[in-house]
Amino acid sequence: MRRKKKNGWIISFALLLLLWIFIPIYWVLKTSFAPEEEVWGMGLPRNPTLQNFRDIFTMGQGSMAEVTGAMLSISPTIVTPLGNTLFVAVLAVFLTMLVSSIAAFNLSRFAYRGKQVVSSYILFAYVFPPFILMVPITVMMRRLGLYDSLWGLMLAHLAYTIPFATYMLRGYFLGIPQELEEAAQVDGCSRFHSFIRITLPLAAPGLVTVAIFSFVLSWGDVIFATVLLNTQERYTLPIHIGFFLWGGEIIDPGRLAATALVAGLIPAVLYIAIQRFVQMGLVAGAVKG
Repeated sequence: MRRKKKNGWIISFALLLLLWIFIPIYWVLKTSFAPEEEVWGMGLPRNPTLQNFRDIFTMGQGSMAEVTGAMLSISPTIVTPLGNTLFVAVLAVFLTMLVSSIAAFNLSRFAYRGKQVVSSYILFAYVFPPFILMVPITVMMRRLGLYDSLWGLMLAHLAYTIPFATYMLRGYFLGIPQELEEAAQVDGCSRFHSFIRITLPLAAPGLVTVAIFSFVLSWGDVIFATVLLNTQERYTLPIHIGFFLWGGEIIDPGRLAATALVAGLIPAVLYIAIQRFVQMGLVAGAVKG
């Protein structure tokens, strides 16, 4: 009886958690397909439409909406912010994988004085919340001439993707027998070529996990983008969503929901497509780390 009661509580909490997760998703889905007169209704739209999606991809800069008696400029097309976000996220993934894989291989294969300190510092650097890095990163970007540029934003993202990626790949590399690399070197491969031809292919699940982690962090970043970008043509998708808000009020819920759905769908589809590799990478990195 006690066990059944305990299972009942667990099931109840699980259902409440699922409901808590499902309600925002439901609101976004139903609102994105709802016509203007039905966006605030709780039920499914009686006349579903794709107009909101057509608007966010074709709406011009001069589009206006009446809010509390005043005409306000609403969001332009999302094509440019979407392209900016993809550009920054893809570059961040590439550089994160390049730097973290080399750093992780160094920490997992070579012995030198201070190695343990370096290993601990890498994870310690990830502990700091991003806003603590705002002032030094902003100063650095201004002096480098990268302030208000997508390249500067991408480099800022590396500050919190590389530490975690290095720590995870280090654990994965430790699980790969060094004898495989030594056998390749006996056959004539250099240390670098054995790393490229032997270690990296075997670490593919870990690399995929790092790529997804870096992509999602860069894709959804708001803090760095808000501080480092100052020109509308360079805004990323998370900042672009702010166009739909005025004074804490949502001025265009249909297009806001459509934009949010597009923004969330891309990383979700990417994760689902390679979910198996992500799970393998997380488990191996956790066990061997």
